[in-house]
Amino acid sequence: MGVYSGSPGVVLKPESTEQVSTILRYCNERRLAVCPQGGNTGLVGGSVPVHDEVVLSLARMNRMLWIDGNSAVCVKREWCWRNQTCEKRGLMVPLDLAARGFCQLGGNVSTNAAGIRYLRYGSLHASVLGLEAVLPSGEVFSSLNTLRKDNTGYDLKQLFIGSEGTLGVVTKVAIALASKPVAVNVAMFTCDQFATVQDLLRQAKLHLGEILSA
Repeated sequence: MGVYSGSPGVVLKPESTEQVSTILRYCNERRLAVCPQGGNTGLVGGSVPVHDEVVLSLARMNRMLWIDGNSAVCVKREWCWRNQTCEKRGLMVPLDLAARGFCQLGGNVSTNAAGIRYLRYGSLHASVLGLEAVLPSGEVFSSLNTLRKDNTGYDLKQLFIGSEGTLGVVTKVAIALASKPVAVNVAMFTCDQFATVQDLLRQAKLHLGEILSA
């Protein structure tokens, strides 16, 4: 947008969790500031280094590791959320953003991106089943659970969702997929006051509750 600018001295592009761990451990021991970057699609400047931070770009960690079409769950490594492998199985990541095709799932999780389909699918707090993250010390936190219903103990993964990279760098995500709609209909309404907008939404929820998406 031409609003934010940074002047980092170095950009590192790891390809694995182990490399991310090595980088963060090195920087932590020498008290070097780190600025994580995903798809660089955010509009609030969160991925722009303020001073001379080490930029940690996860652009090369771009592989899907595993997908289960029966239980509609997949594990991705910091990956762009849209994927033909999911779509061929009639599935999709339950998140729709203007940056689709460019943003990365790890960044979406770290910012708790809601997207325009929040009405139907909710936030990432509900969709993320497990994740792996590298802590500032270089220690790897792994909670890659793929079980949809899990009520055992503390749900530590929730702390990383929306943490903006302050607690750790998300490197893998296990996410529950949604069925891809076979058809989409779009309607446009014009309202003369906000109260009418609210009433329209109530009516839409009442009559279209099962299919209302955005």
